Amino acid sequence: MIIVFVNPDKILRDSFLQTFQQTNKVYSFTEMFDAYKWIKRNEVPPNLIITEVDLLDPSGLQSLKFLETKSKLKDTKLIAFTPEQVEKEQISLVVSEGADAVFSKPTLFNEVSSYIKYLESPGTVSKAKSKKLSGNK
Repeated sequence: MIIVFVNPDKILRDSFLQTFQQTNKVYSFTEMFDAYKWIKRNEVPPNLIITEVDLLDPSGLQSLKFLETKSKLKDTKLIAFTPEQVEKEQISLVVSEGADAVFSKPTLFNEVSSYIKYLESPGTVSKAKSKKLSGNK
């Protein structure tokens, strides 16, 4: 699985790489702009793009909406994560802006592991942009 992880926090990026690069191809970027330039240059699009969104800063949500419009990424799952737990209404907002899943930062690695297993399981229709709400249960 090809994963693009976007976050300015070097410690978090390094931890993500250590956790997921043994079984996946992981590319890490500090900004969405750099990630998108990389995506445009590569023939094969990523399976997952994971980025942090701040619900008080609309630019993160705009990035999700922008990525969702790109035909090259039509089969790519967009995962947003937030610094804390979010309410179901907030999850719905992030999903309406283009995210396929919304996780909280404290549980991000476990949630991403589960999501990857879900995508790789037999019978999963990975080509469909089925919105899977996650986060608060």
